[in-house]
Amino acid sequence: MRRVNIDAQLLRSFVAVVETGGFARAADTLAITQPAMSQQMKRLEEMLGRPLFRREGRSLVLTAPGELLLGYARRMLELNDDLYRRFAEDEPREIVNLGMPEHFSEALLPLVIAAVHERYPNVQLVVKVGRSQALAEQVEDGRLHLALLVGEPLEGPGTTRLHVAPLAWFGAEAGGTAGGAVERDLRLVLFRAPCGIRQLAVAALEREAVPWRCVHESEDLSALRAAVRVDLGLTVLPNFQAYAGIRPLGDVVGLPALPGIAVSLRRRPSWRPRSAQGLDALVVELWEAFRSGPTLPQPAPPEIAAQALLAH
Repeated sequence: MRRVNIDAQLLRSFVAVVETGGFARAADTLAITQPAMSQQMKRLEEMLGRPLFRREGRSLVLTAPGELLLGYARRMLELNDDLYRRFAEDEPREIVNLGMPEHFSEALLPLVIAAVHERYPNVQLVVKVGRSQALAEQVEDGRLHLALLVGEPLEGPGTTRLHVAPLAWFGAEAGGTAGGAVERDLRLVLFRAPCGIRQLAVAALEREAVPWRCVHESEDLSALRAAVRVDLGLTVLPNFQAYAGIRPLGDVVGLPALPGIAVSLRRRPSWRPRSAQGLDALVVELWEAFRSGPTLPQPAPPEIAAQALLAH
């Protein structure tokens, strides 16, 4: 018996005719002309040596060979399309480097990773967690494609201002300061300089003439929280999520009011994504969902500190 290679496009057109009920509608579905569709069906019938359709009044119905072909055609197209999808998934993945401050790494970052994995299957997300000042520099020099930044309001190409985050004083959940008054020589746990949040906290204390001393410095958020958790001193953090073991202090007499600090998304202007088009908009969407969720008790609406340096 001679072997015949049946064109998958002929089978796809045949299934379209069956599912739409006519040559004209099937041609529209596949974006070809009706004469081309008729020619394809004629070619398929000649290849198989059987009539596939017959007319009953104005209706087009399948013949017995046509009914037999329909089951095979659907299975062959399913296998064809599955094979194509498998190879498409094996295309080189596009790597996207995203920077994010530590403050977002526990609550927001898992949402971003999950959403990118679902919506952009050909994108490999590489996340750099660090200080905003360093992240901003890495966007500028090309090491990062996108970065969420906390600090002074940013302007310029590729920058989207998202929010003004309130700052608050934080202490241990069961610390002795809560419910009382600030001690005479306020003990502070701070990020190591340069740090915009540290600068704002110190400026607020100096403005109100509150004596203070730094008893512990930290390079990262987890170590800073650990020091506050054991009641070594107070610290200042953005007040838009819960931090395990510490809480915002809204009931301490003598602690000065703090300004707000801007949250921005910076995109490298020269970045031309292949598979990740719209990923920056997705990050903005997730940020809006994150900040509109349950929040901590907030202090009075803050003013943005005009001279704040980029913070963590």
